Amino acid sequence: MSLLTEYPIWFLFFCLLAGAFFSFVLYYSKNIRGEFTSRLGLMMLLRFLSVSLITFLLLTPLIRRTTRLTEKPVIVIGVDGSLSVVSSVDSAMVRKNLAGDIAKLSTELSGKFEVALYTFGQEVSPGLKQDFHGKHTDISEFFNELGSRYVNRNLGAVIIATDGIYNKGTNPAYAARKLGVPVYSVLLGDTSRHKDAFISSINVSKQVYLDDQVPFEIMAHLDKYQGREVKLSVKHSGRVVFTKNLVAYNEHCLIRVSGTLDAKEKGMQRYSVELESADEEFNKANNKRDFYIEVLESRIRVALIYESPHPDIAAIVSALGSSSRFELSQVKAADLKKSGKEYDLYIFYQLPSVTALTDIQKCLPDNSPALFIIGSQTDIAGFNRLKTGLVINSRQKSMTDIQPVLNTEFSLFSFEKESATVIADFPPLQCVSGAFETAALMDVLLWQKIGSVSTRYPLVMFFNMPSRKVGIIAGENFWRWRMSDYMQKSDFRLFDEMVTRIAQYLAVKKDPSPFTVNVKSRLEEGDPLEFDAVLFNPGHEMVNTPEVSLQLKNEEGKTYPFVFSRTDKAYMLNAGYFPAGNYTYEASVGTSQGVYKKQGQLSITPLDIELVNLVADRDILYQISSRHEGKVLLQKDIMELAKFLKSRTDLKSVIHLQRKYDELAMKWWMFTLILILLAAEWAIRKRNGI
Repeated sequence: MSLLTEYPIWFLFFCLLAGAFFSFVLYYSKNIRGEFTSRLGLMMLLRFLSVSLITFLLLTPLIRRTTRLTEKPVIVIGVDGSLSVVSSVDSAMVRKNLAGDIAKLSTELSGKFEVALYTFGQEVSPGLKQDFHGKHTDISEFFNELGSRYVNRNLGAVIIATDGIYNKGTNPAYAARKLGVPVYSVLLGDTSRHKDAFISSINVSKQVYLDDQVPFEIMAHLDKYQGREVKLSVKHSGRVVFTKNLVAYNEHCLIRVSGTLDAKEKGMQRYSVELESADEEFNKANNKRDFYIEVLESRIRVALIYESPHPDIAAIVSALGSSSRFELSQVKAADLKKSGKEYDLYIFYQLPSVTALTDIQKCLPDNSPALFIIGSQTDIAGFNRLKTGLVINSRQKSMTDIQPVLNTEFSLFSFEKESATVIADFPPLQCVSGAFETAALMDVLLWQKIGSVSTRYPLVMFFNMPSRKVGIIAGENFWRWRMSDYMQKSDFRLFDEMVTRIAQYLAVKKDPSPFTVNVKSRLEEGDPLEFDAVLFNPGHEMVNTPEVSLQLKNEEGKTYPFVFSRTDKAYMLNAGYFPAGNYTYEASVGTSQGVYKKQGQLSITPLDIELVNLVADRDILYQISSRHEGKVLLQKDIMELAKFLKSRTDLKSVIHLQRKYDELAMKWWMFTLILILLAAEWAIRKRNGI
């Protein structure tokens, strides 16, 4: 422990001088001069010490303490909590003994190590859960979570108890590399193959259009059915719409079945695939799987108009091409007038320019929505004349790097919670420098961030003009966003969803009703059912005074009533979790102008992937443990892990030196000391009548 101050040490002389000055002036006054006694000397000393200490505290002295912290090695134990673990032959042993075995192992290790328990499967959660209800298994997410939680920590080893079956995420062998610590595997599940006919995958378009011929592909596995026949059938609304007899040609047979379906009914359609056999099977749960197809009435026709090629155009084409909802036409600017076709949405890439489409109004039909993308080739003066709702005042056409920031209050369409983090890491766009003047009624999806300063200038915005809906992207080179999306999440989903939702919002006809309800039309079993609602008054102001109710109905006709909760200016409803199936809903609100209602339908798809394959994959566990200096053990030998870990000489505690600074003036004992000095001096003065 040491004493520090930001002032030079010789400043202490002034503190002592101040103490001497105050004591001299007080006790050598004309009233007591020449009467020096031991009591007078004691009072002078007390005053000298108290004043010196008080002035010393004005120098803001700090007490520096150095403490030694010992950090034990952390042993993480992860237990597979998915459904497949308790669906195999050894499920009784897992349910009965696994939790107790893990608890004993944790107790045995806790003396020398810090032990952390986790359950992984559908999600990674602290602690040991014994319900084994996980609808899928993502082992790589468990390793990724440890890499985030224990960065710069003394992570010693990882123990995973699992059957090795993963059906979501990346290969766990690659994810485990980032940890750089020994990985021990406790083998669960059964590796033996039983007689089993199951459907491993169904490939079909999720969105089609009325009267389309919908191709599908089904992968059927037949284990130990050599020479036997299995009937595959596809049913819709209780009717068989496709059937085929399958014959296994060896012990482990994979058969690909393809065909087409007729999309005759609009809306969300449910189909069932079944495998029928007279033979007894160990696992009958994987003989049937459902899939859903959303049948739409018509495609959205989109025209992408440009003057010269650019990577941004390819990004738009790829994004809109990811959804069957759009019919995209690429049109050169010079050919727009010649085509004579009308579209549901016009996308003008860096148009108008100085050389092309100088007068867009003549080419754009009345009330047709438009999306303008502004770049270095855009004629800013010509763009300002379009009266889109945005005016850019730029004297010289220079470009600036602009970072996107997601507007958390944006309500025209929704994004997932983690989207803001992903978007924050997107590379900047090249935007025209200048002052942005916007119309009053504007909805901003992304704000501009210049350097480290977040501005109130819009980057991606929407205007509901009297004649049409207008969207504007005020920058170019957003093809880099698509690449960044892939680098961060190994897919293009966020970027593609952003582009398709922008296009869908602009292309959808204006709803004259002031009441709107939004909900995902397709969810997976285990996802919460969430609704958003917005109500406008005659002045087009968002209000949430009236009560909004909702009736949710399943396929059997059972009704579930709900009432929306109010947010700042809108409504929201979390209806909780519902079983798989098709549902319809009707939301209603009563106002002074009348009663408004909104109907719709949604589907919740079952997550039965855990029961498709129950053969434990121990090869992946051997691969992970052998690469990371670990061992593979059976559940009955789990206590041997304590012996292995305790014998490792590389698992040592780490000593950290931690420095802590405290203000001396904030210490209670310093205040007490000064108080005692002053009180003692006062008492002596009073006793002697001074």
